Amino acid sequence: MKTSKKNALLVIVIPLWLLVALGGLFFTSKSSEKPFDPTGALYNASIKPDFDSQINKLLHGALTTSLNNVVVHIKSSDDCLCQLTATRHIKLVKDAVEYIGKKNETVYIEDIKGLSSILTSTPAIAVFDDQGALSYLGPYSTGIGCLSGNGSVEPYLDTKNTLGAIVPLESTGCYCHV
Repeated sequence: MKTSKKNALLVIVIPLWLLVALGGLFFTSKSSEKPFDPTGALYNASIKPDFDSQINKLLHGALTTSLNNVVVHIKSSDDCLCQLTATRHIKLVKDAVEYIGKKNETVYIEDIKGLSSILTSTPAIAVFDDQGALSYLGPYSTGIGCLSGNGSVEPYLDTKNTLGAIVPLESTGCYCHV
């Protein structure tokens, strides 16, 4: 009889404990998600007619190379937790870029004068098409941890002759604010 009471207690306590633990994890993960563009700086820059050319000028000046078929990985020299948790996804993106025949470049946001006034969060990525036009600027992914399962950039890696940049302004996730 005592054994059945212990088993009954375990059947109630363990699932209840699991629910509380999972609820706590969910609450913690949701409360640590931040907007990619918290100040609206990227939004304000992106609505200007010369946005694409301004980003091209900043990144071309930093790289001193053609931006044709280049993917620029933008990080902060201050490796915050979000930069570290995104490392695996960034590696997968870099591998995909090489596979499709584009070139990877990495820059530090602090080294490019004027970029941090437009792009206020890292890790970020800028994708340029075969003509050197900006086709995507924003986060690698959304959600806590910025993991590959919720990637935002993958559909834009192999773009050709874009009509303008995709800038996902409503993204939330784990980002390092600069």
